[in-house]
Amino acid sequence: MVPKQKSPFVLCSEKRKKEASGMGCNENTRNTLSVSRREVKYLLSLPDRLYLPDALDRLLTPDAYGGYNGYTVRSVYFDSITNEDYMDKKNHADEKKRIRVRIYHPENQTAKFELKRKSFGRELKESIVITRADAQEILRRNFQVLLKYDSPIAQYAYQLMATRLHRPVSLIEYDRRAYTHEHFNTRVTMDNNLRYCDFCYDLFSTNLNFKAAMPEDQTILEIKYDRFLFKQIQDVLAKCDLSMKPPSKFGTSRQLLKEYYS
Repeated sequence: MVPKQKSPFVLCSEKRKKEASGMGCNENTRNTLSVSRREVKYLLSLPDRLYLPDALDRLLTPDAYGGYNGYTVRSVYFDSITNEDYMDKKNHADEKKRIRVRIYHPENQTAKFELKRKSFGRELKESIVITRADAQEILRRNFQVLLKYDSPIAQYAYQLMATRLHRPVSLIEYDRRAYTHEHFNTRVTMDNNLRYCDFCYDLFSTNLNFKAAMPEDQTILEIKYDRFLFKQIQDVLAKCDLSMKPPSKFGTSRQLLKEYYS
């Protein structure tokens, strides 16, 4: 633990608000879940990881999907033939995107197809639920199955992935505990045991050979909020050491590419 420090969470400036204004949520889009929030990430030490769940339990509600014990997240990420998403990350571009297919258990009969974009600190995540069979087709680079879905994000993703020759590039998995607030668009997650596979993108496999992507005593803390983070959570987080930056899940899973471009 470190002495109480000034909270890193403040209202975004008017300039940043204006820059991010193009990433608003379209509530009228059918079959598409759109969430627009600010997002910050930190790397937690073991003492803070043990402290936070008890403190957050008093303020927030465990995610309805996983409950108090959390759940497992598994994702396959895609990138263009020129690795443009990886290069945007490497070059610290102000605007970045991620395309992924996500499940929570190998026996899931559906999956989430997600396009996640970041612009000047604000995040827009758009997702649609697709069938297991269609997820497998997308992994085979048959992106045309996206056109079956009545969603602008599916149409956009198809055009993007087909013209820029996207392909699966990494598979990652981690264990997550998530908290939400009933009245605020606030979400706090703690991700442990980040692991990845080399050259294997079988999303539904039950026999994957994972490699550890970070030490077991470290946790990735993500705080997502809209406009401001209310004071009670700020006070809890101020008791933690938030000076360490976490590894990128997408970047960490592409270690060979990182070595190539270094």
